[in-house]
Order: sequence, then C-alpha cells, then structure tokens
Amino acid sequence: MPNVLRKRAAVAALVLVSVAVAGCTGENPGKPSPSSGSAPSSESSGAPEDPNVPKVANPLDASAYVGDACKLLPAASAAELGFTEPGEPRSESSNPSCGWFIRGKGETLQVILGSGNREKGTGGLAGMYKAKESGQLRFLEPGPEVDGYPTVYYGIQDRRARGNCDLAVGVADDLTVNTLAAGYGDEQDSCGTAQKVASALIKTLKGA
Repeated sequence: MPNVLRKRAAVAALVLVSVAVAGCTGENPGKPSPSSGSAPSSESSGAPEDPNVPKVANPLDASAYVGDACKLLPAASAAELGFTEPGEPRSESSNPSCGWFIRGKGETLQVILGSGNREKGTGGLAGMYKAKESGQLRFLEPGPEVDGYPTVYYGIQDRRARGNCDLAVGVADDLTVNTLAAGYGDEQDSCGTAQKVASALIKTLKGA
C-alpha cells in the first residue's frame, strides 16, 4: 500500500491518540488493538456535564467489535462506496480501528472505535469537547444527527474543503465511533461519505 495512503488513514487515529493522551499499544502491526468492551451504562463516568454536549438517548453496545473494528462496516456497505477490498486492521492507538482503500485512487475510509478513550475516562463526545477546550483539538463543530445520534466534525485543523472529513458519532455518553473519509474532491463528497459510513456503523451496532 502506498505510504501516502497509510498516512492519510492514520490521521484520525492520531487525533484520537492526542485526545486520549495515549501512546502506542505495542501490538504487532496489522492486529486489532484490544480494549475494554463493557456495555454503556446510564450512569457512565464519561457522561457529559457540559450542557452544550448532547446526551445519547439510546446508547449502543459496541463490545462485540473491540477485537475487530473491521466488522463494524459490512462488506456490502463498503462496496456501495467503491471500496471492494477487505478492511485492514490498524494499531496506531489503544482505540481499535480499520482502514479501507481504493487501489490506484486516493480515496480512503477509516473507522475508529473509541473504547480506549472510554477506558481512560476521556470517551464520548464529552471527551472531545474537553479536548477542544484544552487545545488538544483545534477544530470541533457540531455535525448533523445520523440516524438519531449526535455527531461532531473534528480535527487538528478543518480539512473538509480539501476533501478530508473526520466525523465522530456519539453512540453512548462515554463512547464514540469515528469515521474518516479522505482523498475526496470536496467537503460535500467527503462528509457525505463519512455520514453514510456512520449510518452503516449505527445499523451494525443496532443489529439491523
């Protein structure tokens, strides 16, 4: 795989490393990163206190996917977006992730399950808002709800106009599932793709 594609796919995971103040896991490359997969609770330690942080009315349990984040995005859903190659597990941080690539083109997808952030008490959209307040994230903006779940656009900088969209979905008050769509022509294409991926992930977590 070209190095430039690997670098693009690592951006979102590296941002989450910053948010979680996490280091390398020490895992072998190509292996999903293990992390706690406990089901969300209504009284989680990461529940947002800031009234500007939206609460998650119907939290989802992602524990079944901590060992393999690639299973969050069904092959059929990836293929609809042009990604016919299997997803590749990533190990940049304690948050399990998976990347998809179109051979010969610049488009990439990445899915990140924020279970490592949950373990550290920095999970959920609340953790991302706190990271923005502390300066760890320079860009954070509320996004549209996806299938009834709140989202934010985020990053070290706003790269949407350049066709790179980072979208975090709050699936529990202390847990996000993040999507990165990179290498697209503009904001509409990249963020539209990120939202489609987010919708597919939610359906997976609902068992639909």
